[in-house]
This record gives sequence, structure tokens and C-alpha cells, in this order.
Amino acid sequence: MDFETFRKAIKKEKTEKPILFELEHDDIPTMKDVIAFHKQYQILLPEKYIQVLLNFGGGYFGYANIYSIDKDSYFFIFNHNPVKVENLLFIADNGCGDYYALRVDNNKCSDKIVFYEHESNTVQDTDFSDILEYLVKVGLHQQ
Repeated sequence: MDFETFRKAIKKEKTEKPILFELEHDDIPTMKDVIAFHKQYQILLPEKYIQVLLNFGGGYFGYANIYSIDKDSYFFIFNHNPVKVENLLFIADNGCGDYYALRVDNNKCSDKIVFYEHESNTVQDTDFSDILEYLVKVGLHQQ
């Protein structure tokens, strides 16, 4: 999904259900914040994930949530990433102990979203090719 299509979906949903976008969220970071995050944690986030953060910040997003790079926030990405799950970066949760995640290879995150099921300790592929599709389908309940 491209970012313009994503913006249109959000605009439509904000018009019809504005309350979905009034829930707790973090301040929007700057590109300087993103670069500092990359340097400090030695991990490269996908471009579309960065676009979401730079335009909306982290926190609640409609019916979903997205983790942020704000160290002082409950939604800070590393508040939700246990050391025991290698090669995954959790970026959101389902509220039941399971996580949506990005695979990490050589300190670079993939675009494709996977699902980590905590009880079985398994990782499953999803139909979400990127964070934008996840937020539209899960966060906005649009197909």
C-alpha cells in the first residue's frame, strides 16, 4: 500500500468515526529523533513505519496501537520487546499477550508483518505486507 492511499483511508475514517483518533498517542517525532533512534539502537526501521511515526506518532491508532520511539512513553518500542524472541521487533500488540512484529536481519527490519503467539511461542506469517496494511485492516477495520 502506498502512503497516499493510506492517508485517504485515514481521512475517511476520521470523518466517520473521529473518536477513534482521540485516544492516547505519543508526540510526533522529528527525523532527528528517528536518526538518533537508529544510531542508539543499531536497528533500521522500515521506511513506511517511519512515515507513520513522522505523521501520526505512536500509541493508539483506531482499534489498534503502534509502538513508538519515544523513550518516555508507555508505547516505547523497547518496553514491549523481550530479549527471548530473537530476530523479531514487536511493533504492536493485540491486547491479549500476542504481538505483531517485523523480522530483523542484520539490524534491518523487514516491511512484512508477522504475528507472534505468546502461548505457543510461534511466529506466523500474516497478509500484511507492511505497517500501512496492518493499520488499515486492524486499526480501521477496512478491507
